[in-house]
Amino acid sequence: MPTLVLDDGSGERRLDLELDAGQRYRAIVPRPPLKAQLLRKLAEAAPVAIVAARGGLIGNLKVWENLVLPITYRGEARLDELETRAEKLFHDLGVLRERFALLCGLLPERLSEFERRLAAFVRAMLAEPEIMVYDGLFDGLTRAEIEKAADFDRLFRQHFPFRTAIYVDAEDPMLPALSAYPTFHL
Repeated sequence: MPTLVLDDGSGERRLDLELDAGQRYRAIVPRPPLKAQLLRKLAEAAPVAIVAARGGLIGNLKVWENLVLPITYRGEARLDELETRAEKLFHDLGVLRERFALLCGLLPERLSEFERRLAAFVRAMLAEPEIMVYDGLFDGLTRAEIEKAADFDRLFRQHFPFRTAIYVDAEDPMLPALSAYPTFHL
């Protein structure tokens, strides 16, 4: 991974990130402008998918359209293949076929916070990124939803064991499962 140069407001501060394939990392970034820079620089450095805290879905498109638009726009997959993969990903995360069909027909505003993140994660998985970024993944979720969201990375690892994941948060979420990952503070 190339060197990322971030401006912390007092001039340029060099941040050398050597992200190893197959590893998980945590970035604690309390200042929103610096976090935005980090996300932008990561996206410029490698094929990356970001699972944003608010989901990052386009509000006037149904969930299904949000899932497939980025991939079909680039001509990377057929709709029937995407549907099969998306349904399996939802199923692997505990969403049965009927609920999958219902969620796909809704606009993002009708989804819960967790469901928006779930849809964003499935969209990210369909893109097969080199780096998966979880931006504020656990913010505002209940304990039960946090446990379900923690399964996102398990599924990412299952499909892409040699790819990198980064949890980006404004503050340390204090989750034991994350404490073992290398952490950098900005």
